Amino acid sequence: MPSAADPPAADADSDGGQRAPWLDRLPPRAQLVLVAVLLLLACGWGVGMLVLQHRLVERQQRGEVLGAVASFFADGSSWSTAWPGWAAAFFFLLSLLRLMRGSPEPPAGRAQTVHDMRILLRREYRVVRLALAVVDLVAMLDVGRAVAYLCASLTGDAVARGDLVVVGVEAGGFVAAAVLLTLWMLRFRTQLESWGAL
Repeated sequence: MPSAADPPAADADSDGGQRAPWLDRLPPRAQLVLVAVLLLLACGWGVGMLVLQHRLVERQQRGEVLGAVASFFADGSSWSTAWPGWAAAFFFLLSLLRLMRGSPEPPAGRAQTVHDMRILLRREYRVVRLALAVVDLVAMLDVGRAVAYLCASLTGDAVARGDLVVVGVEAGGFVAAAVLLTLWMLRFRTQLESWGAL
């Protein structure tokens, strides 16, 4: 693998690594509109989840037997649902520290040439961008839910108040995971650019 001090010259290939992602090609106003729509979606998700939980809790209080899925939403967040975000954040932190200590490498045994190495690294970068989009969406929806529960708790909503702490911890885990994965991706992109792979 070439050293960072002597990066290989960029080569043209059929993998299309030079094209900017579609979001980066949007005009600034369109990006702002997209962010606003996603924020509204997150707020609506939070309110909708609280309304759903209220209705299911009311059914439980009337003595109705709920199915497994309905019971899950009626119970709301718990410590068993709060750990996945923090676990992901921990693994992203380990990956970031590992990347900061060395150079990125393609999967072992697959890159036979510098050209192959660039293709594999670009593919890995695109996979990370897709994963980051998913983590960002989950984090945003969870933050919207936490905000909805906070606002409802301030008005005396017992259901929201009972779940507020766990919902906040759950949202915090996904936010931490999103931040760490963003830092990993930016560091990885810098290294790929220094090699001429992007």
